[in-house]
Amino acid sequence: MAALLKRLRGERGISQLQLANFAGVNASIVNRAERGRDARLSTWEKLFTGLGWHLLLDATELSEEAADLHLDEALRRRERRREGLCVGKRRF
Repeated sequence: MAALLKRLRGERGISQLQLANFAGVNASIVNRAERGRDARLSTWEKLFTGLGWHLLLDATELSEEAADLHLDEALRRRERRREGLCVGKRRF
C-alpha cells in the first residue's frame, strides 16, 4: 500500500505536505506511510481519501481446509466446555 500511495500522490503532482493537509493528518504521517511504516487502517483511509480514492478492504478465505480446521477446533472446545474440561472452568 505504501508504494501505491506514493505512486498515486506522484500522479496527482502534490507534495507530502499537501496530501497531509487534504487528509487532515500531520506531514510526518504521510512520510511514514510512504516508507511502509506502521499505520492504522483509519490513517490509510484518510490518506487515500485525501488523494481522491476510496479505500476498499477485502477478506478472502485462503482455503476450505483452513475453515474446516477452525470449525473442528471450535467444536472440540465446545465439547470440552460441555464436559467441564476447559482450563480454569469447573463444573459442579
